[in-house]
Order: sequence, then structure tokens, then C-alpha cells
Amino acid sequence: MVVLESEDEVTRRGVEPYAEFLGWGQASDGHNVAISHPKGTGLVRAIESALTSTGLEAGEIDYVNAHATSTLIGDASEGTALESVFCSRGLSPKVSSTKAITGHGLSLASALETAIVGIAMEEGFTPGSAHIENLDPKFEPLNIIRETQMTSPGTTLSNSSGFGGANVSLLFKET
Repeated sequence: MVVLESEDEVTRRGVEPYAEFLGWGQASDGHNVAISHPKGTGLVRAIESALTSTGLEAGEIDYVNAHATSTLIGDASEGTALESVFCSRGLSPKVSSTKAITGHGLSLASALETAIVGIAMEEGFTPGSAHIENLDPKFEPLNIIRETQMTSPGTTLSNSSGFGGANVSLLFKET
């Protein structure tokens, strides 16, 4: 579970939030009951919807917490979506996945990764992708970080994809 509080409640309680939730986007590609669309069309729409809902431009994203489950089809689909949204515009936010350390939380994945993003922003680090030894050449255009970096991502996009082509992208800002 993730607790979201209004600015008024944060002020009333006198606490410092881990991060600010800016907004989200959701889309379904309906490609297949179990696999993502090979071109990442649903995830592209979810990311673009999140950007539109927050008024942010793709160039304002510092870090992408990828869904990245280490499946050939899913990772290729997400990589293609990220290339479409970022690389095609000459952008290269840092990209990593935390699932190599945490495992796949299934229906908990988005909440778990939201917590990780919040902790990273609060503690001032950007999580790396563990255990990548040989990066598939198709992912070379992406700025996939392999080691944790001791700089806080100012603005983060966190992706989640599920069965039936469901895709959600969440946007957070460092407080």
C-alpha cells in the first residue's frame, strides 16, 4: 500500500514527504491476454497520457523506473516504447529496473516500485539495474544504468504493465 496525502495534510502533520506524486496515465493495447504489444503501443499511450496530465515534457524526465521483468517480449516491448517516447526526440533519461533485487511483486509491483522511487528521491540515489552482464544490442539506445548512482532523480517516471495489455505510468517529483 502507498499512502498519498494532500499538501494540506502534509503541512498539518509537519512532515516531509518522500516525493510528490504529479499524475499518471493509463492505456490498454488489448494485444494479447498475456503479452504486451511488440511495439509497446499501450505503454507509449500511458506515458504520453501521464505527461499530458501533468503538463510535463518528455525532456523533463530524469529517470525511468522500468517495469522490466526480464522477459524477452515484455522487455523488448517496453524498450521500444521508451525509444519512441525518449530516444526518438534525442532524450536519454536514466533507465533501470529494481526487479532483479526485489523480484516481481505481481499485483504489488507498482506500489513496491513507487516506494522504491520515493525512497530513492528522499535518500538521494538512483537505483541501478543489477546483474546485467551483456546488454542486448537492441537496448543500446537507452541510457540503462547498471550501478546505483548517488544522485537523486528530480523527476521520475515509473511504468507498470500487466496481463491483457494494461499499462500504467506514474510521475513523481523530488520534494
